Amino acid sequence: MVRSGVVLCLIAMGCSNYTNDTWGKFWQTSTDSNLAAANKDSVVCKTAVANDPFAMVCVPANTTGFTRGGGAPLVGATPIHTVASLTGFAIGKYEVQKGEWTTVVTWANANGYSNLSAGTGSTNQHPVGTLNWRDTIVWCNAASQRSGLTPVYYDDAAFTMVRKDANNGAIDATPGGRDNPYVKLGANGYRLATEAEWEYAARYTDGTTFLRVDAPTGWIDSNSNGLVDASEYDFSVVVTGGAIASVGTRTPNSLGIHDMNGNMGEWVWDAYFTGYGAGGSPYTDPDTQGPAYVGGNRALRGHAFSDGSSTYVTSAGRGAQSAPNSAAAERGFRIVRRPL
Repeated sequence: MVRSGVVLCLIAMGCSNYTNDTWGKFWQTSTDSNLAAANKDSVVCKTAVANDPFAMVCVPANTTGFTRGGGAPLVGATPIHTVASLTGFAIGKYEVQKGEWTTVVTWANANGYSNLSAGTGSTNQHPVGTLNWRDTIVWCNAASQRSGLTPVYYDDAAFTMVRKDANNGAIDATPGGRDNPYVKLGANGYRLATEAEWEYAARYTDGTTFLRVDAPTGWIDSNSNGLVDASEYDFSVVVTGGAIASVGTRTPNSLGIHDMNGNMGEWVWDAYFTGYGAGGSPYTDPDTQGPAYVGGNRALRGHAFSDGSSTYVTSAGRGAQSAPNSAAAERGFRIVRRPL
């Protein structure tokens, strides 16, 4: 008997290759009742992003808690803590590419947006670089409006003034300021991942177990010795001594997401604090956005091709950080949205 969920997938999305993805494997082994309960969000997500202008991967929700971080030798990966739950989301299959960046910037400049960087990239298929944090959130708003989606970042608490200016002035941490916009987290538009979302997607294997903290996402233990050998990094990571590569050249992780380690350091939403500082706890809150931003640096994840050692290029490491008005050639980003 053909399962109802598979029929829905085939009708809604033409999922002829569903047996090759994580959800396809789950559908094949689930009862129809379990399928209806556990996979409704996935079906809705995949339908919603089927016509998305960017390649997106649906990431299942987590309701049981997800433990983030790891110990030595991972740089900046402590304290280890649990995020209570995460709402399902879609994440870019690749880092945002130079061609995608330019297309949206061209639209943005003609529709009331200002001060967005031109970005850099060897080809339109290379990840865009030389971006500061402000560039990425303003671009996300422009990409959202261009696609008819609800923007996420605003200048006001009432969510009436869409953030459109990537002004490169001094750091401004006041509510609604340049580096501390109001966030409409439930909107269906594009945004930066939170650190919790980024690490959850990077380490996801089957929803119950997660990639070990000292391995890069996409890691394969090719010699079955239980160690993350230096020779195995190049299968999944653009590492030290290399150069920025076009997207999708390395092995994806279990969800089909490419290049989450190496290549570009990826801006994420969270303020960067060693130990998270004294302001609100990010340890057990659902859908955590990290501590309140009071100035200083924003976090990057994944580490860049130029990082000094492959030891640092792991799925749990969080050593990268920079001021939100600071751009560099190896700083890019990956988009997230909630299509549900």
